This record gives sequence, structure tokens and C-alpha cells, in this order.
Amino acid sequence: MRGLFSFLILLATAAPAQERVVTKISTGKVSAYVDTNDAPDLKEWGAGAGTRCVEWFPKIAALLPSEGFVAPTEVTLVFDPKMSGVAHAAGGKITIAAAYVRGHPDDHGMVIHELTHVVQAYPPGGPGWLVEGIADYIRIVHFEPQAPRPKVTRLSSYREGYKTTAIFLEWVERNRGPGLVVKLNAALRAGTYDEDIWVKITGRTLEQCWAEFAKTLGE
Repeated sequence: MRGLFSFLILLATAAPAQERVVTKISTGKVSAYVDTNDAPDLKEWGAGAGTRCVEWFPKIAALLPSEGFVAPTEVTLVFDPKMSGVAHAAGGKITIAAAYVRGHPDDHGMVIHELTHVVQAYPPGGPGWLVEGIADYIRIVHFEPQAPRPKVTRLSSYREGYKTTAIFLEWVERNRGPGLVVKLNAALRAGTYDEDIWVKITGRTLEQCWAEFAKTLGE
């Protein structure tokens, strides 16, 4: 035991001549399985990422509830030495580019963004800009609220997703629609999202919300 987390080394046989060592990090209720076999130099970083996942699993689930939904309780982190880009999540698996971690060892928020996708568990069809925006909203507003905010200008668009959409969602929720993100999340998860929901929540269309937000921005 280390604090509230338990660490267990598992042997997963991938082939007769090769054994892959996977580290299980668990609170008993949620678990992360960390596979750094292809990037052994990232073992310590991976253990920290796994610990962060089991800590934030219940927090993200509480921030993104919806009726009848039971959040996942397991995630697997795999570090890929051949992968370009940053990371991606599919189902309960997060694949992370080893090269990115080596170049950005302080980017822990990236893991929270991808873990949010695991918790979102949305069916296909929702607008990608909003799905990514909610993931970055959890990261920016809740995981790293003290970090410098990304620059958004009047030339930006909410359809950029990610940080731009996250800052937009934060502003709308604070100024025009309390509970906005929870309600958008529920609609996306149920597969019922359409832009009319913005009028129902805020009394304004999506475009009107953006226009009001843009007035608060610099060039």
C-alpha cells in the first residue's frame, strides 16, 4: 500500500517467449493498468499517471453525471514509442505517445483530458468540437484552474474545440446558463444533443452565446 492506493505488478503473456509487465494501481473501487513495456524509461511517469487516473476517475464522474449512467471504473494506459501526436482514448484504453511525454513531462493535464473521454462514453455522432471542449473544460477549469489560461481572441471560433471551447463553456456557464456542461454532457451521452439545447438552457442560440462571449475578448 502507498497512501490510499495499492500497486500490483501483473504479468500479461503476450507471446510464449515474451511477458509484458503491467502495473495495476487501484483504490479498490477504480483501477488503472499501466503498460510501459515499450517505453521502460517512462515507468515512473506512467505510475504517476495511473495514480492520477484513479484519483480523478470519481471526480470526473461526479462532474459529468447523467441519469442512469454508471461511469467506467477501469482504464489502461499504454505508452507507444512509434506513435506521433499526443494521445487518444478508445473505450477504456488511453494510448500515449512516448516521445510526447519525454518532451513534455509536466503535461499531466493531457492524461486528465483523455481520462475524461473514457468517462464521457458518448455514442458516435456528437459534434467533435463539443466533445473535445468538455474534456478540456474538465482539465482547465477543474484539474488545473491555477494554470495560465489559453489565449482566445475574437477571431477564434467555438468550433475549434479543445481549449477555445473550454473557455467558452466556462464563460457561458458562469454568465448565461448555470449547469450548462452537465446538461450538454447528458444530451451527448443520450445521443439527443442538438443546438436547440442552447436556447433551452441559456435563452440564446449557440451563435448568440458566442457573439456575446466574443465581445469580452481582445483582437
